[in-house]
Amino acid sequence: MTEIIEFGKRSDGSRAEKDAENRGRKVEALRSLFQCSRCAFKCAKCGTQLDHGERAAQRYASPYPFCSHCFEEYQEYRTRVDHPDRPAAQYWHNALWMKVWESWLEHQRRLDEYRRSKEFLQLVQEVEELLGT
Repeated sequence: MTEIIEFGKRSDGSRAEKDAENRGRKVEALRSLFQCSRCAFKCAKCGTQLDHGERAAQRYASPYPFCSHCFEEYQEYRTRVDHPDRPAAQYWHNALWMKVWESWLEHQRRLDEYRRSKEFLQLVQEVEELLGT
């Protein structure tokens, strides 16, 4: 009989470990999507730390926080999208450079869509309940 009770205790311990592991995965999923990919204190494109006044003189409203260098490139990209016949400001801003920006912006849009998905919002709610917020 003792062996049966011990097996039950081990089973409960295993379940508790799996639950704790699952909670950790949920919290980590949110942390990486909010803290890492949407940090307001770093450039969304290159990841460098932003200084307080870097966004002050931006001609185009940008959907993401950019350092001055990446914002300059974003301006170039937007200008060339709006005026396809305009020559590039830099020779290396070629068609492939344009595709890099296009694909990066598409990736960001998809992340934004994912953050608004029913499943992701459910994950946020579950983690809020776990944390008691």
